[in-house]
Amino acid sequence: MTTMTTGELDRLVDVANNVLPPKAKWTPLTTYPGSLAECIIDALWSERVKFTTVARIVDRYRTFRRWAGADADQDGASELARTFDIGLEAWIEQIGNHQRIYSRDQAPYKAQLVYDGAQAAVAAGIDTTAQLRDGYARQSQAFLDFHRLWLELPSQHSGLTWERLLLVSGIKTVPPDLWLAEFVSEATGEHLSNQDALTLVDRAAQVMGTTPLRLRNAIWQYQTKHDREEHTSPPGSHRIEPGAPADEPLPPL
Repeated sequence: MTTMTTGELDRLVDVANNVLPPKAKWTPLTTYPGSLAECIIDALWSERVKFTTVARIVDRYRTFRRWAGADADQDGASELARTFDIGLEAWIEQIGNHQRIYSRDQAPYKAQLVYDGAQAAVAAGIDTTAQLRDGYARQSQAFLDFHRLWLELPSQHSGLTWERLLLVSGIKTVPPDLWLAEFVSEATGEHLSNQDALTLVDRAAQVMGTTPLRLRNAIWQYQTKHDREEHTSPPGSHRIEPGAPADEPLPPL
C-alpha cells in the first residue's frame, strides 16, 4: 500500500473500536526507562501471559533487589545476570515462576531465558537502557550485535519479544511486530507491510484520540490474549505448534 485510503483507515478504526476494550480499560503501557533489567524481564515474560503476571514478576524482582540494598529501577543487564548467582531454582522461587517459553516439558523456563537475555546484552556491550536507546538511534555495532544475539535465544527468532524490549525501554519509533501487521491487515482486508501497518496505526490513533504507543500496546495485548485462547501464533513466528495447550500445569524443578 503506497497510498492510504480513507476506507482503509475507517475500517481499521471501526475494527479497533469494536474488538479492543474501551480506552479507559486498556492496560497501561508500562515502560522502564532506567532499568534494562526490568525491560528484559517484561519482554521475555510477556508472551502468551496476562500482563498482571508480568507485573508480579517485576514487582518480585524489585523486592528482591530492595532486600539487597539496590534499586531495581536502575539495574542494568549485568545486575540482572548477577541475581542468578543464587541459582536458577532459587531465582524461580524468589522472583519468577515455573512458566516455560512454550508448552512442552523439555522447553526452557522463562527464568533461564531472562538470564540468557541478560548475558546477551552484556556480551554485546549493551548494559543500560540509555545505551540501548542510543544504540538504536545510531544503529551501533553493539546494538546490532545485541539484536542478533537476542534473536538467537530459544524461540525468539520471530523478533516479537525484541520489539517489546524496545517498546518498554521508551523507544518511541519501534517498528511494528508480526502481530500488529496481522491485526491491521485483517482489519483492512489488505496484505500490508510492517511500515504500512505502522502508518495506518499512527493515523488511527489520531482519529481515536489516543497516542500511537497506547494503541499499539492495546493491539499487542489483544493479540496476545487471542493467542492464549486460540493456542496459535502469527504466521512466521514458530513460537508454538497450533493446537498445543497454552496453559498446561508445569512441574516444579
